[in-house]
Amino acid sequence: MITKTGRDPRTIARNIPGVLNAIFPGLTPGIVAFYNKSASDCAVVAVPLEAVQSSELQKSFLFELAFAVGEQLILDNNPTWGESVAIATKRQSKFFDAISPSQISDNDQRIALRVAKNLVAMVKQVAAGENSVYGVSPKIPGFRWIASGSGDFFAGSTLIEVKCIAGNFSAADYRQVAIYWLLSYAAAVETGDSEWKSCALMNPRTGKLVSIDFDEFIQLTGGGRSKSEILQAFSAIVTNIQSF
Repeated sequence: MITKTGRDPRTIARNIPGVLNAIFPGLTPGIVAFYNKSASDCAVVAVPLEAVQSSELQKSFLFELAFAVGEQLILDNNPTWGESVAIATKRQSKFFDAISPSQISDNDQRIALRVAKNLVAMVKQVAAGENSVYGVSPKIPGFRWIASGSGDFFAGSTLIEVKCIAGNFSAADYRQVAIYWLLSYAAAVETGDSEWKSCALMNPRTGKLVSIDFDEFIQLTGGGRSKSEILQAFSAIVTNIQSF
């Protein structure tokens, strides 16, 4: 057996799906479709596909830029485009080589700002529904060789994850929030702190929002196991995996 430390939970969920598939065997295409059909439309202005196609930026960077602007607006900051570009470049560089553009066209500024404003409105909507405070970068605890990380936003006990995609949320998106819940539950068992109770998958590009109650999610995807049994199975898998 091999040991490996410091792996990001997002990377595990997206690049090593077998780990989560073994823990949540019920996370099937049918369940993904079930949750996607439950998506609500938020009262925001969706960004048309043709506007996105007209962008002079790489699409991943365009939406990383929008996320950076939205995050700063939620923090009540008033960032310049140069500052937002630097934030977006730094964030993308965690996962792959990112090239910072020399300039942002007026059209790309309009698109990024629209998505950013949608993001802020949707986060505030979730917080209002929970009657709770909201914020950025909630901590995701580590576990054994899995490194700690951070989510996108939170509202009370609801984790908020943002995906600026053209279509529906994918199985990888659901695996990602599943491992975030699982890591929070593992930490809660150890420390007595609270776990994430629910999650909102949010697409500020289209205005779609999927609300997930984690107790229901576990019943649907956990293969009939209790939360403690799921944690035991996860612990056993993590113990036996040493590298990938």
